[in-house]
Amino acid sequence: MSSPATPPTVENGSAAPDTLTITVLDTATIFEGPDTVYRYDLPGTGVTEGWALAAVIDQAKELCSLHWPEVEIIIDADEPTTELLTRTLLNKGVAAYPTEALRETALPTEPQDHEVEIARPTTGGRHRFHGGGLAARLGLHPFHLAIVAVIVAVGAVSWWAIDNQSGRPAPGQDPDAVIAAHPGPGERAGEAAAAEDPTAPDPAPGGEEPDDAAEPSAGVVLEHSGLRLAAPVGFHVDNRGDALLATGDDPDLRIHLAADPVHNVPAEAVHREIETMVAEDPTLDGFHRDEDPGRGDEVLVYQELPGDGSEVAWSTWVAAGHQFSVGCHTRTTPTLPQQAACRMAVESLSMTG
Repeated sequence: MSSPATPPTVENGSAAPDTLTITVLDTATIFEGPDTVYRYDLPGTGVTEGWALAAVIDQAKELCSLHWPEVEIIIDADEPTTELLTRTLLNKGVAAYPTEALRETALPTEPQDHEVEIARPTTGGRHRFHGGGLAARLGLHPFHLAIVAVIVAVGAVSWWAIDNQSGRPAPGQDPDAVIAAHPGPGERAGEAAAAEDPTAPDPAPGGEEPDDAAEPSAGVVLEHSGLRLAAPVGFHVDNRGDALLATGDDPDLRIHLAADPVHNVPAEAVHREIETMVAEDPTLDGFHRDEDPGRGDEVLVYQELPGDGSEVAWSTWVAAGHQFSVGCHTRTTPTLPQQAACRMAVESLSMTG
């Protein structure tokens, strides 16, 4: 939990306006550039734990507003903090490097080894608006009250903040009741042939199938909490209380799912609010509009960088009176199979009713 905000102490400085040094101490974060600012409300632990990261970026941007993002930022801190700040700034298009590098090399982008404790997304979190108003913090983003109905359903979660129970069905959940297998092309062909030709040979003894029958099926249909989606075989959906999480055999992939009623707010108004949110949040980037080839709905796409090395590719759209959101959360840069699994979810997510 963050300490009460303390007004920053500002002194006149003589550094060049396009260069800023950020020194992170246990008790404060110091910004030395056009001015020198001491932020005692942003201790080093707050940066590594995640809750002070956005405020550090905002302070740097404010001090270098005339040249941002065409500035150079030198990070003077311990190794985990330096890596976290450097990676976050580089992802925002800002030149950043540790003080030891002397402007020669950038830090590697491998994820840090220690866990970063960031709150999971909640219905009261920064990524979701409900009819009752704006919520506080998701590991990611502050939002606006311009639209109190809804906005994007989940966000800025640290990969490490999600427990490892995602590999098990929810208590009391009957997997057979919510999963319907989609036969693969080979299976459908075999069934059709057997139906048309009564003389077709029986399967091999012992239940063995020919090699071509070992191909994976096209996927499964999952239903949970009023939502339906298609996913690769092995996936299941868990209810985390405030959101749904789809997981499968890949331990480095989690798919966040949500559908919030828009309460008659026009789709374009929701779209504008999301675009504003991405523009103002330092952990969000890459906003663009796409179109679902199957349904024809306009899909808003953007990326979230929680700061722990993981990435979340968000897709959100308005349809059937709801704002649907799919967050493809990967431990590192997503692979092609991970992107394919997420595309299946985006193209199929709908209400069951």
